[in-house]
Amino acid sequence: MLALLGTMPLSAIASFSQSDWKTQHLIESQGLIVQTPTPAPAPSLAAPIAPPEIPVTDTALLFQNDRYAVRIYKEGEQAYLNMYNKETQTQPLDKVPVSITPASDPEKDPTKYLARIGDQEYIVTISPLGASNLTIFKGGTIIYNQGGQQVEIARKIPDISAQPQPDNPTRDLIQTSFKNFAALTLFALMFSMGLRWTFADVLWLWQRPSLLLRSLISVFIAVPLFGVLIGLIPGFTVAERLGIGAMMICPGAPTIPKKSLKAGGNEQFIASLQFTVCLLAIVSIPLTASVLAQFYPNQVWLSPQEIAKQIFFAQVLPMGIGVLLGQYLPKLAAEWLDPIGKMANLLFTLLAISLLVVCLHKVLAAGFMTYLAIAGMAIASLVCGHLLGGPQPDTRSDLAYATVTRNAGLAVLLVTLNFPNLDFVKGGIISTLITYALISAVVSIPYTVWRKRSLVAS
Repeated sequence: MLALLGTMPLSAIASFSQSDWKTQHLIESQGLIVQTPTPAPAPSLAAPIAPPEIPVTDTALLFQNDRYAVRIYKEGEQAYLNMYNKETQTQPLDKVPVSITPASDPEKDPTKYLARIGDQEYIVTISPLGASNLTIFKGGTIIYNQGGQQVEIARKIPDISAQPQPDNPTRDLIQTSFKNFAALTLFALMFSMGLRWTFADVLWLWQRPSLLLRSLISVFIAVPLFGVLIGLIPGFTVAERLGIGAMMICPGAPTIPKKSLKAGGNEQFIASLQFTVCLLAIVSIPLTASVLAQFYPNQVWLSPQEIAKQIFFAQVLPMGIGVLLGQYLPKLAAEWLDPIGKMANLLFTLLAISLLVVCLHKVLAAGFMTYLAIAGMAIASLVCGHLLGGPQPDTRSDLAYATVTRNAGLAVLLVTLNFPNLDFVKGGIISTLITYALISAVVSIPYTVWRKRSLVAS
């Protein structure tokens, strides 16, 4: 029930059903941490009241653990802490001023908030990966220490959750340029891919219903199910859960055709599967995101219409234009194929190197459980695609690659444009995406060697 509450839009909490006592109990905790009455010298024991809509604009941090709901927010020039005890249904902290210790390294160190009442100290921390923690001291002795992964808001608010940064037009220009560069790279890759194909290629799979059904199950259903199972494992941070979830719902990586052809794949199957997957992603990604949200608290996606629009312009449109040129202007498509393909590969290489350089230290710092979980998902995805690929060796390999290789570029684009209430942990989410891409590529190497040997032997 707590996870379900975490997946609800903040504006919907106030209208949630009153019939379920446990649910109402959690709702009241959300409502109480919103209240900001005049400070009292002693802890407030006010009874729960009906929760209004949680204000996002002034909230730097909102999370829950097993016992408490905690909110850090800004009012005027001062930061305050509200805390609600879900077990006793009391509010021990009510608009208590906090002092802030900014992270020495905002990309890897936590930000710390300290509040004092009498001989008790309350320390709240939040890391760039979304790992929150509440520690309570009494007389210098720890009486409570609990981490929590159910972070619903983690925003960069000046003087609260982010160190003040002076206006820097150069930095802003670089950030905007990088976002545009990522979008351009994805567009170029999809366009160059479409130039290779015609209508006969992209419709090949639809003439084989059994293989089509098994392919869609492998790519769209099996992998998100693996993601659900991973989401049930405790210990992952918010950034890790959301990063893995974003990769799970983004199929159709532009590197799949090249990788499959090198392993002796069926080019028509590759073309038809790639186009089908990218086209259906307009519907599948918003739908799968809404389903995974029931297992992944902290989701703050845009509306399905916005996600569909992003996918259409990033994937389907450039690929569709390429296919139309390949169908009706084959000579022009043939002339453009080599230069545009080389340009797209160069852009992709530069983007991959840039992301790796920026995030390598975070990738190396990922925990063993993260590596193990991603490797396990990659192996399961390869096995699933191989088994569902049918009796033909080439279609088996093609579907295995299409299942395990997720579209990291699209996932980065979606993460960059979405999660407005979790901008504090976006860097950690993108690092997880890169970690997944690297580990899945490494896991695929033994499979590629095996399939090439099998191809030579046959």
